Amino acid sequence: MATKTCPRCAERVKAAAEVCRYCGHEFGTSLAKDVDDAIVAEPTAWPPRRIGICCAIAAAVLLIVISVGYMMAPDIARPPETNASAAPVPTTSATGEARTYPVIAIGEEFEWSAEKHRDEVVRQAGPLTIRIGRKTDEDGIAPVVTVTNGDASATMTGEVVSDSYTHHVGVFQNVPGGPPAVMLQSFSGGAHCCNHVQMIEAAGDGLRVIDLGSFDGDQMDLPKDISGEGVADLVGVDQSFLYSFTAYAMSYAPPRVLNMVGGKVVDVSARPAFARLFREEVARAGKACRTDEDGAVRNGACASYVAAAARTGSLQKAWSDMLASYDPSQEWEYPTGCTVRASECPESQTIRYAGYPEALLAFLKEGGYVAQGWMPAGPPPATEPVAEPIAEQTPTEAY
Repeated sequence: MATKTCPRCAERVKAAAEVCRYCGHEFGTSLAKDVDDAIVAEPTAWPPRRIGICCAIAAAVLLIVISVGYMMAPDIARPPETNASAAPVPTTSATGEARTYPVIAIGEEFEWSAEKHRDEVVRQAGPLTIRIGRKTDEDGIAPVVTVTNGDASATMTGEVVSDSYTHHVGVFQNVPGGPPAVMLQSFSGGAHCCNHVQMIEAAGDGLRVIDLGSFDGDQMDLPKDISGEGVADLVGVDQSFLYSFTAYAMSYAPPRVLNMVGGKVVDVSARPAFARLFREEVARAGKACRTDEDGAVRNGACASYVAAAARTGSLQKAWSDMLASYDPSQEWEYPTGCTVRASECPESQTIRYAGYPEALLAFLKEGGYVAQGWMPAGPPPATEPVAEPIAEQTPTEAY
């Protein structure tokens, strides 16, 4: 509705009013110009700025709807996932098609889970193209890692678990200056087991898969040459100590170092190049063996302490510390021996030891930590198994 301003009281009144209803002023012809200037018309349309804002809002809503529909449509073909932090490199497919994928550098890893990666993930490591997909069955989902190098191809399949589990795909060099190798670590679930480790490496003109086995505990560090001997070292622990002298939670274990040589897994832990690792375990386990108030912890720690000390030239001292520290009152089924070499010892050939020290000594000799002819100072153990020392183990012996 049009209005005008009274020139006397400045109040707003209808444009057709002849007398101001507030002050009684009569609008005359002499004030026509003032009245005309004071008339204000009500807007009949939106201003251009408001129209622009509304259009922008409508466009944003449309974009959101399209994006949500794209994400929820499983049949829509999507390009492989990329990693903005990894510099892409060009590669060529078997058909000659040029493609570019993000890079995994030597010493780096990629974390994969079925929950976070619905689509195939593709990475490049030097000449290798790494594709991470999935295998689904009624028990869960497993990662499937396929590595290609030109016409050569090899595949590793991880553990079947729920879609929230995280698996690790890493790249390392097995020998300095050599081609990259790809490692898959896949956790199977459970209280403390198992991390299944596999790798793919170059073999002549092709690729081969090496299954390193399953390990208690979490993800392991990628192999690297810590000895300076020219082969990447995978450092873990000797799992034979777990549960042998006490419960898992109280168990200690000395280091274990594996090399991948000629397609085989070799235990090289006893080499002098790894003495530093065993000195660290002597300090760690030795302190718990001598001072921990819990007898079960002491029994678990003393076993690893003596084993590590045997690799560092201090076996007799560690043995004496063990005799003064172990808890003979702990009830535990200690390892037994066997008078014959067999994968499963016949009951008639089984050796059961008199106590903790006797069982420990036989266990360390069987594992190659202590020479067969070594005897501690003091009374000899009650019995001793017949066994050959094991210096370096093949994959069958190692697992």
